[in-house]
Amino acid sequence: MSTSEPTTPGAPTGTPSANGEFTHRIHQGEALFILLVVLSGIGLGVTSFSRSHGFQFWTAMVPLFGGVSAFLAWVRARAQGASPGKALRAEILHWLGAFAAIWLVFLLQTAGQLERDALGLVALTTLALATFLDGVHGDWRLCGVGLLLGGVAIAGAYVQQFAWIVLVPGLLLLVVAVILWTRRGRAPAL
Repeated sequence: MSTSEPTTPGAPTGTPSANGEFTHRIHQGEALFILLVVLSGIGLGVTSFSRSHGFQFWTAMVPLFGGVSAFLAWVRARAQGASPGKALRAEILHWLGAFAAIWLVFLLQTAGQLERDALGLVALTTLALATFLDGVHGDWRLCGVGLLLGGVAIAGAYVQQFAWIVLVPGLLLLVVAVILWTRRGRAPAL
C-alpha cells in the first residue's frame, strides 16, 4: 500500500482501490439486505391482517427482490472480472420465472382451485423459494433472506393477527446481528 492511500483503523483489508470501493460495496449490500428484511416484516403484518392484500404485497416485492439480486450479481461479476451480462440474464430469467409462478397461483385462485385467503401465503412461499435458490447460485446471504421469508410464511399461517408485532423486534435484532457480523470483516465482499 502506498503512503498516499488513506487507511482507516478496523477497515477491511483487500481494498480494491484507494477510494474505499470495497467498504462502499459492503455498506450497499448491508443496506439492501436490511431493506429486504424490513420488507419481510412489513409483509408479515400485511399478510396477517389481509391475506388478499398480502398477495398484492408479495407480488409487488418480486421485482424488488429480483432487482436487488440482479444488482448483487452485477457487482459480483464485475468484481470477478467477468461480463455482468450473463449474470444479469440468469437473474432476469430466474425472477421472471418466480413472477410467472405467482401469476399461476393467482390463476388457480380465479379458477376456484385455491382459496383467496391463501393467495398471500402462497405468493410469499414462492418468493421465499425463489430468494433461497437465488442465494444458492449467487450471494449466499440471500439464502438467509429466503429462510426468513419462509419463516414469515409459517408465522403468517399460524400466528394470530396481533402476534406479528412480537416478530418485528426479532427481525430488527437479526438486522443488527448481520450488521455487526459484516462489520467485523467476516462477510465476503459483494
